Amino acid sequence: MIRKVAGIYFSPVGGTASMIETLAARIASGLNECSPEGITTESYDLLSMEDAELQFDEETIAVIGMPVYVGKAPLPGIDSLNRIRANGTMAVIAVSYGGRTYGNALYELQHHAEENGFKVIGAGAFGIRYKNRGIFHRSPAGRMDSDRMNSFCNAAAAKIKRLAGCEIDGLRIKPAPVEVAGKMPVHRISKLSPRAAAAAQGVLERLSLIHRESEWYL
Repeated sequence: MIRKVAGIYFSPVGGTASMIETLAARIASGLNECSPEGITTESYDLLSMEDAELQFDEETIAVIGMPVYVGKAPLPGIDSLNRIRANGTMAVIAVSYGGRTYGNALYELQHHAEENGFKVIGAGAFGIRYKNRGIFHRSPAGRMDSDRMNSFCNAAAAKIKRLAGCEIDGLRIKPAPVEVAGKMPVHRISKLSPRAAAAAQGVLERLSLIHRESEWYL
């Protein structure tokens, strides 16, 4: 039985936190029929975890998100994620980027989530724009991505219900592997300074001439 959807995020400026809280709430809404008591939601900020360790079980759905730093997942976020242990917990992962390029960050996040015991059943990369530090700016591109996020959440909730045997005519099935495009990146700038890596991502976004639409895998 699914009892909880946990939003887990690394979000220094707030945009990724807003994205993950939105995804978690929408997925939880789509899963309410899976529990007679209703599905609860919780949020876990990897920035404030310090040395704390978390564990999740099969009664929880994890929604894990990070921003993109130079086309990679941020090393401080990965270090915190590696302190989490899951026992077959199904997970939906997502990265936020400026609408131009997210590189190998989504692939890398999937790798680390699965290394820590999560079963990744869905993955998405969504364009998020920032107006000021800590403010989630909904630009026209952001509104377009909101529609894609809705579609993603609906599809993810439907898949989770099939996997958990929640549907009346459904049976519990084994998930097919989610195959995110990419490869494991090599961190150079991130090892020197996370702030420099975040700034470099901004430069890449500005130099890229092509807007890359949000993508997701289920």
